[in-house]
Amino acid sequence: MKFTLEEIRQALDAASPVISTDGIIATGKLAGKSSQVDYSIHAGWDLQIARLCDRTWGAFNVSLLRHIRSLEVKGDDIGPLLESAQLEDYHWRWLDKSLAYRGDSYRWFFLVAEDYPQAACLIHHPKASVAAAGDIFYVEYIATAPWNRENVLAERIFKGVGPKLLDRVISYAQGELNLRPGFSLHSLPKAEQFYEKLGMKSFQEYDKEGMKFFEWIDSESLSKG
Repeated sequence: MKFTLEEIRQALDAASPVISTDGIIATGKLAGKSSQVDYSIHAGWDLQIARLCDRTWGAFNVSLLRHIRSLEVKGDDIGPLLESAQLEDYHWRWLDKSLAYRGDSYRWFFLVAEDYPQAACLIHHPKASVAAAGDIFYVEYIATAPWNRENVLAERIFKGVGPKLLDRVISYAQGELNLRPGFSLHSLPKAEQFYEKLGMKSFQEYDKEGMKFFEWIDSESLSKG
């Protein structure tokens, strides 16, 4: 029996909102606005967490856009606000992606804190490195919850969520998937500066659809390659 996407959404929305502890591969502390909180990183295909990303992240983005719209009504120039707003992934639907990207060549990761997904990442492996010999992984999608980004609606809740998740994904790829230290991706325009700060190198010949291609290879690993 096949279910429609809407039927799957309804079933997930009706289920318990408690996130399963299955698949936890790491735990730690996140620095919040007033104190530190526990976080866990989950590895594996999880429709419940993916749906929570859609519901909670989507609701925040709607509130953010409504706030910006209210400022426009008051006569404020919202051009700079829209330019600085990190909304390039606003249209992403994590449940849809979870249903589309399955199989042994894909791995899903979610960072969870305070019972909400704070960041999500999907990788594809193996991916041949363009900078060195050997296989690395490719980041299909990675994003942090919109309340963990600079925005005009509210103070950012957690900092460093994306790097924490990415660091653990790199360790997982080495230890569990037996890949060399490194990864590649196509960056959304507003994220390019972040990846440049990580020390990633761009390769223009692999750019696509207005997105720059970046790759990072561990320098020690590269010297041994």
